[in-house]
Amino acid sequence: MKRGSAGVSLLELTIVLAIFATVAGAVFIGTSASNADQRNLQNAAVRLQADMRYAQRRAVTEGQRIGVRFDTVNNRYFIIVTGTNEILRTVYTDVNLFSVNYPQNTVSFLPRGTATPGTIMLRNGRLQLPITTTLSGGQVRIGYSERF
Repeated sequence: MKRGSAGVSLLELTIVLAIFATVAGAVFIGTSASNADQRNLQNAAVRLQADMRYAQRRAVTEGQRIGVRFDTVNNRYFIIVTGTNEILRTVYTDVNLFSVNYPQNTVSFLPRGTATPGTIMLRNGRLQLPITTTLSGGQVRIGYSERF
């Protein structure tokens, strides 16, 4: 009786499984890195938003101008008393601060709670996220994540 190739050999099955495992691993690593970038970007945005609201509350409470000054070169920002430039807090970020649209890279909160209108963009990997302030009421909003 002649033997034909009616089945799959163990070697062929092993090769197919190895190729499948390699492709699945590459897809998993790619998506987990993207999710980590998104998570880091969102965390940095929430932290910046909270710090800006802290500066606003402090301006209202103390009756003086409090600001957040951005240092895009070193990816940090300072919460300052704008009249004296006294630094109240320094915060380093894990994401890139870029495209600051505020006069002298500073958003100022007045004693009545209003703010300098403008936007700062945060970037992490291929994702970017805008943080905006509005003049009336000094609202601080996080935009939607964008890929560039």
